[in-house]
Amino acid sequence: MTNLDTTPSVNSAEQRLKALGIELPVPPEPFGTYAEAVQTGKLLFLTGMLPTEGRRATFTGRIGAEIDVEGGRKAARLAALNALAVARQHLGSLDRVTRIVRLGVSVATASDAKDQPKVADGASELLQQIFGKEKNPSRLVYGVASLPLGASVELELIFEVDGAPVRNLTSYRTMQIDGLSIFYREAGPKDAPTLLLLHGLPSSSRMFEPLFARLSDRYHLVAPDYPGFGHSDWPDPKKFAYTFDHYAEIMNHFAEALGLSRYTLYMQDYGGPVGFRMALAHPERIEALIVQDAVAHNEGLGANWKPRRAFWADRVANESTLRTNLLSLPTTRTRHVGSDPNAERYDPDLWTDEFAFLNQAGQADIQSDLFYDYRTNVDAYPKWQAWMRERQPRLLVLWGKYDLSFELSEPEAYRRDVPKAEVHVLDAGHFALDTAADQIAQLVRGFVK
Repeated sequence: MTNLDTTPSVNSAEQRLKALGIELPVPPEPFGTYAEAVQTGKLLFLTGMLPTEGRRATFTGRIGAEIDVEGGRKAARLAALNALAVARQHLGSLDRVTRIVRLGVSVATASDAKDQPKVADGASELLQQIFGKEKNPSRLVYGVASLPLGASVELELIFEVDGAPVRNLTSYRTMQIDGLSIFYREAGPKDAPTLLLLHGLPSSSRMFEPLFARLSDRYHLVAPDYPGFGHSDWPDPKKFAYTFDHYAEIMNHFAEALGLSRYTLYMQDYGGPVGFRMALAHPERIEALIVQDAVAHNEGLGANWKPRRAFWADRVANESTLRTNLLSLPTTRTRHVGSDPNAERYDPDLWTDEFAFLNQAGQADIQSDLFYDYRTNVDAYPKWQAWMRERQPRLLVLWGKYDLSFELSEPEAYRRDVPKAEVHVLDAGHFALDTAADQIAQLVRGFVK
């Protein structure tokens, strides 16, 4: 075991985790209808924590029968790691814990077993390593006949915490890039792993606000607006080429100006064609890729792309139809809600704000020019696929199952190119952060090291 001075003056809890080489797991999702953490005043109560990985218990059976004491200790330690992951997610940092008030340990036990305290020590010793002896809790240990999922151990924890909220303020800045004012949002420690977040149509960096609220404690987040979107400049289409090649060039220059030499690209919708061009131009900068409802395979464009393909084939004849199809209020709403039967989950401000943006002077021409250039993405798909097959980048694919913009077959198409890709189909639409922000944040925390 690593020898580590556990006196509070040596390190913070987060520093101890790093010194011990401990990576907390993705916080477990609830197995029923309850909250995993509830704070009242300065007390944080955690629900029962099991030794799970994903949706199954890793350690099962009774102590003294199907599993021995050493296996029980490992189960208690894993349950404690899951508890710490939930606490960090709620608090933003384990350094907010001022005391562990109580640890309750339930141990599934054969009738004649008496080693429950030794099993509980698997959790107690980990907590002491991380928080120090001075924060050791009171403890209750129970021997029980069975536990949920057949698990060997279940923990209950109560923390005393610093009541002051952790504030990772978002900064709203502009930077001159290639003669244009580029707006961007930035948050989180600059020495942390960087996520460069590229937005979709017809949104802006604003779409990533749910992730800024959930991830800026642990990551350096940067989200720019493209020219013609959000708060960046909107140059006249007669004087500026609204193309994906041009966007990628500007975004690469933006990353250079900000000093981003290595980052994970998070790409949603239009962010895909911008991001893949960036990755092919500068593969040395790419730590990993996160794809959220962005297409890189022709089969990902379904039947509703027929009028859009006709526009690419003959722009003059199909311009009016395209503008109606792409820029109308019903289409703007559908991008969010898709086929979700529970439309009440979506804030209507999401699409009414975007529709107001699309109706600003000059936007129809900008978006028409950019969408006409979308045909170059389809031509480039084989090149992006070949790059993924050759490079095998670390890849996380997040997909809203109610997305009507793209086909549900697309996530698995990525896995054909990158067999080790992590793929998750979510209970969400095209803009999956609308309804699945907590789950996405958990998945990103588990993926980005």
